[in-house]
Amino acid sequence: MVIGAPPPGPRRGLVLGGGGMLGAAWTIGALCAVQETAGWRPDEAELIVGTSAGAILGTLVAAGVGPYELRDHQRGGRITSGPLAGVAFDYDTAVGGALPPRPRPAIGSPALLRQTVRHPRDYPFLTMVSAFAPPGRGSIAPIGELITALHPDGGRSPHPGLRLVAVDYETGQRVAFGDPDAPEAGLPDAVMASCAIPGWFAPVPIDGHRFVDGGAWSATNADLLVGRGLDEVYVLAPMAVRPQGRAEREGLGRPRGMLAQLVGRYRRAVTRQLLREALALRAAGTRVYLLAPTVEDLVAMGPNMMDPARRPEVLETALRTASAALRV
Repeated sequence: MVIGAPPPGPRRGLVLGGGGMLGAAWTIGALCAVQETAGWRPDEAELIVGTSAGAILGTLVAAGVGPYELRDHQRGGRITSGPLAGVAFDYDTAVGGALPPRPRPAIGSPALLRQTVRHPRDYPFLTMVSAFAPPGRGSIAPIGELITALHPDGGRSPHPGLRLVAVDYETGQRVAFGDPDAPEAGLPDAVMASCAIPGWFAPVPIDGHRFVDGGAWSATNADLLVGRGLDEVYVLAPMAVRPQGRAEREGLGRPRGMLAQLVGRYRRAVTRQLLREALALRAAGTRVYLLAPTVEDLVAMGPNMMDPARRPEVLETALRTASAALRV
C-alpha cells in the first residue's frame, strides 16, 4: 500500500496536537485506541496535521510507524521491524529534562512584538505572548536526529498529506510545512521548528526566517483541514480537557500551586479554541471526533508536561482511557 493513498471508505484527516513529552505519551495511547476501536490505521489518513509533539508523532506515523510500534518504543522495547527498527531514542533526556535552561535576558522577537502591537486582532493571544518570551537556550537537535534516522536524505515525507505547523517568529504567520505555498524545508528542520517552544528552545532557521512552535498559534490547528473535502477528522488534543461531570471535577479538586493553576487556565483556553476549530469543520460538513485527556489522565500528567518521571504512567493510563472514550 502506498503511504497516504486514500483507502476505500471515508476521506479522513488526523490532527495530532502539541503537549510536550507527556502529551506525546498520551497521544500514542490515543493512537492505539483509534486503530483498535475505530478500525483504521493512522497512516491511512489522507491528511495529517502535526503541531509540536504532534509533529514528531505525525512524521513517524506518516513514515509508516504503527501505533503499537510507537507504544513499544516508548516503553523502551526493541523494535525489530518497520521504520523504527534499530532506532534508539532516550525519551527522558532528549530535550534536556523537566526544566528549560535559563534563557537569555532579552525579548525573543522584537519584530513580532511590533507586528502584534500594530495589528493585535490579526494574531492569537499566544502568538503575542511568544514575542515577549526571552530567547531560549535549549536544543532540540536530538529530535532532528530521530527524524533523520528515519529519513537519512532529509527530504520530504513519503506521505503527501503530512503538514507540520510552525510560526514565523518575525511575521507571526502560521506556516504548515508540506503545503504547496509553504517554504521548502527538510523534514528534520520542519519538525524541530514545530517543536521550538519560545523561551525554552532556540528558534529554528529555515529559508532565511526563524520559526517557533506551532502551538504559539494553536495547540491543534485543526482548522487547517476546513475546506479540504474530508468526510471525518479525528483530533487528538493532549492539552485540551475532556468535558467533566461534577463528580469528576470534585475528584480532581482545585489545582494547587501557581504552575498548576496556569496550566489549568491554558488547558481551558486550548479547549475553547479546539471547539471553535471543530465547529468550523462541522459547518463545512465534516464529522469530527475529539479525544482529550480525562481526569484520570490529568492526574497522571501533573502540571509539568515535560516531566520525564511521569511518562510511563501517562502512556499506560491513556491506553485505557482513550479506548473507553471511543467506545462511548
